Amino acid sequence: MKLGGKCCFFAHESKKQLQQEQYTAQDIKILKELGFSVVVATTFKEIPWGCDLYFSWWASGSILPLIKAKLLKKPIIVVAGGQEAMLNRDSVTNEPIGYLAAPWYKKIATRICLRYSARALVVSSYMIKDVKKLGAVKPLVVYNCVNTKNFDLADLPRTVVTMMFDFYENVVRIKRGETFIRSVPMVLQYFPEQKFIIIGKKGDAYKRLKKMIFNLGIEKNIKFIGRINASQVPHYLQSSRAYVQISDTETFGLGVAEAMSCGTPVIVSKRGAIPEVVGDCGIYVNHNNSESVASGIISLLRKNEAECREIGLRARKRIVNKFSYEQRKKSIKQTIENI
Repeated sequence: MKLGGKCCFFAHESKKQLQQEQYTAQDIKILKELGFSVVVATTFKEIPWGCDLYFSWWASGSILPLIKAKLLKKPIIVVAGGQEAMLNRDSVTNEPIGYLAAPWYKKIATRICLRYSARALVVSSYMIKDVKKLGAVKPLVVYNCVNTKNFDLADLPRTVVTMMFDFYENVVRIKRGETFIRSVPMVLQYFPEQKFIIIGKKGDAYKRLKKMIFNLGIEKNIKFIGRINASQVPHYLQSSRAYVQISDTETFGLGVAEAMSCGTPVIVSKRGAIPEVVGDCGIYVNHNNSESVASGIISLLRKNEAECREIGLRARKRIVNKFSYEQRKKSIKQTIENI
């Protein structure tokens, strides 16, 4: 189809959240730059009828714009960007995650959207196998992107070790938040003055984790920042000596990519799409073992400033070359033109 005309961008989230989240905000911007008049909708009622194209994030929630798109015989692009389209289980407990843990009606919605969208986009090659099992026909990999101009190198003191996750029990479990916290005392044996921060919304796991750090005696070294605005994220990453993301699974790993874009060395798990993003530009650890995580952090803290800078520069180069905003824009443009 031709570029331009009217496009509905849909995601079943608040409009405020759509503007805060990098992945949705950037796709809205891309569609506008491609010449579309974009209407943003977050409910079925807000979805306009007279659109030339529908563009929707998340497989299960896309059932709402899919209904209107099909009635109008207009194309809809569905971005399967998360665990809702993945057949994952926890590597230790075997508990279901994502699609396998969803209620029956979300499972049906996910399958319908993947099967009947004009094009299903996934954010990593890691996702291809599962979305095909769920009915997607010729899913296309369009990587998430980083605004490398915002997430750039900065002349700031790098002092803290940073991790990001929301303090909800299900998130803490997937992100291995407890494993990270338990690694801190081991690091402090070698670097007693090292400071750690965790950025994320304070949910139902917050009090428990707060008590945990007091019991471990590390309350002076680790700080819970809480949720921050998207505009503040680059500053924190640019001020970090290391960024840690040891998730049990990730469909992309945007936080990792943003840290790398800032020239921040990353310590990561070898799970999901994380290796696809990091390549050979990070330190891999066993995400289920606190000793391994501590060893990875210690090995990085022992490096001098020049060595850390070299690691960071290689990491940034990888993001610029493979996961830039311009590349996602080009891929979305080609996708639309080929519908």
